Amino acid sequence: MSQRFTLLVAGDPDQRTGGYIYDAQIVAALREQGLQVDVVGLDGRFPQADATAKRALDSALETLADGERVIIDGLAMGALPDVVARHADRLDITSLLHHPLGDEQGLSSDEQQYLHRSELTGLAEAARVIVTSRFTARRLSELASDYSLPITAPITVVEPGVAHAPVSPAPAPGEPIRLLCVATLTPRKGQDVLVKALARVNSDQWQCDCYGGARDTAFSASVQQLIDEHRLAERVTLHGECDADTLEAAYQRAHALVLPSWYEGYGMVVTEALAHGLPVITTTGGALRDTLPEGAGISVAPGDVEALSAAIANFCTHEALRTELRAGVAVARGALNDWQAAGVEFAKALNGTGTPDLSAGSQFAASWLTLREAVDSHARSEALVNRLDAWLSMREAPVSLADLGCGRGSNMQFLAPRLSTAQRWALFDHDDALLREAHRRALPLHDATGQSLNVETHCASLANLDHSALKVADVVTASALIDLVSQQWIDTLAQQCAAHRQALLVSLSVTGEWCFTDADQQPIDDPEDRFVLGLFNAHQQRDKGLGEALGGEAHRALYHAMAEQGYAVEEAATPWQLAAGSHEQQPLVSSLINGWAEAATEQAPEAATRIAEWRTARLDAVERGQVGVWVGHRDLLALPAEQG
Repeated sequence: MSQRFTLLVAGDPDQRTGGYIYDAQIVAALREQGLQVDVVGLDGRFPQADATAKRALDSALETLADGERVIIDGLAMGALPDVVARHADRLDITSLLHHPLGDEQGLSSDEQQYLHRSELTGLAEAARVIVTSRFTARRLSELASDYSLPITAPITVVEPGVAHAPVSPAPAPGEPIRLLCVATLTPRKGQDVLVKALARVNSDQWQCDCYGGARDTAFSASVQQLIDEHRLAERVTLHGECDADTLEAAYQRAHALVLPSWYEGYGMVVTEALAHGLPVITTTGGALRDTLPEGAGISVAPGDVEALSAAIANFCTHEALRTELRAGVAVARGALNDWQAAGVEFAKALNGTGTPDLSAGSQFAASWLTLREAVDSHARSEALVNRLDAWLSMREAPVSLADLGCGRGSNMQFLAPRLSTAQRWALFDHDDALLREAHRRALPLHDATGQSLNVETHCASLANLDHSALKVADVVTASALIDLVSQQWIDTLAQQCAAHRQALLVSLSVTGEWCFTDADQQPIDDPEDRFVLGLFNAHQQRDKGLGEALGGEAHRALYHAMAEQGYAVEEAATPWQLAAGSHEQQPLVSSLINGWAEAATEQAPEAATRIAEWRTARLDAVERGQVGVWVGHRDLLALPAEQG
């Protein structure tokens, strides 16, 4: 007898949006495996659930016998945790979450917090959680930490698949560029930003077709009004919702996909476009930073009209850029998974035979690494990287680099394109899920001359540096790691680098200094800040698994250890400067405050009330745009002395 599941979704299951298409494709893939899946659409208003929605969910769950297995789509579940709780003890409940409800565009702060708390409360009743992107998994762990509402169920990522599709032809010489936007007309999708950006681009160069249902009538009217105001009616067409055949024809006519979203939980249309061989012009909102492979398109900050306009203009006017991006798409297209594979992974998650993507030891790390990546990239020392590049140019190619504690590969993402020599990378981390993500993100990377990388991964503890792949490296590198290690670990690293005449590049080591800043980015001197900083620095010197950690003293200890080995050592200040009122940087600042408060409370539990009051005050000041943050970091490059 086949396994039976019931999938509950908000409203009509046949709606043609990314979330509903994902659900339908997964259901089809599960049925192909012999599973019985019943799909039930719920009446009422979601996600701000009304009485009809509440009755519909309660009734649907009530009809299921004890022990039955039910999958509840996040749009239907997030705002009704009390209904879910009433049935949680007798049903096997899986939550399918596309993105947190509170992250929708246009919500007030109160609405956002209400939906976040409601959704986290509901997730606490689920036996398992399936999300559609690694970004959403990390975002959930961040929210659970921020609201102190832990998720105890395993979280598994099952990314969307993609159907095989013919490659759309490149534009003919002199042909206007046909831009395709596939997204429902809602504020989060940013079609208003797109129209404003297009208004700045020479209208002889492009045609834009927008497909997607008008889910927000007021917003849809405002987009049409913008089109009319900028006299773009002959260039921008809002086609509304369409069937699959019409959309396929649109993909075949298009030369690029444009997705101006403020936020996406995955962004399925990006992979749909890649499957059609189309370059993508999009934003870094939400999961889009991860969904679009490097080299397959252009990404800009959400809401940045000027940057989006420049990206579109560059694409329309430079044939060489279009050719380069289509080549990048061809590489990415070969790595796309199909829906059958996604269905297999989904079935494994349902039956507990898959590997959860977030475990207790890695949830905060994954979220934190994602939040900090862009800020790290801006802060790093380009001068030290150029010095390393010059040193490597004298080595025999390909050069070998070993990245310690690689996380999701941010260090390699920054360094590889800036080094002009062919490269082999060995990535080391104790977290297999992060290693898999780092390897996936490495696929489209290339060096400064356009050559692809050779990348291998090693799931291993950094407590032991006696690894064969580490010994043969020309360069040992690490980022945001050294404050976690002991003096003995640093001495061992220095000795090993000297024994093998390896260069060492260690970036973004904390110095033990941070402060809040005003609107002019001037330091704010506050005794409560100094109190928490002292506790945080004391906590940083606890054993993190690599001996008694040096915390903010580690950078200086490493400098002296390498100098004692006869190395030429250079350093550079690389602080984070997170501005007051920056919407893009606010999640990172909030996460910093929460992290500092949690560490301080662990160090001095007797001061928990005082620290909590400090955290609340600082989070409020950040939300109001009154304060920013400065965090001290330093980079270090150590090169072996020339042999006489």
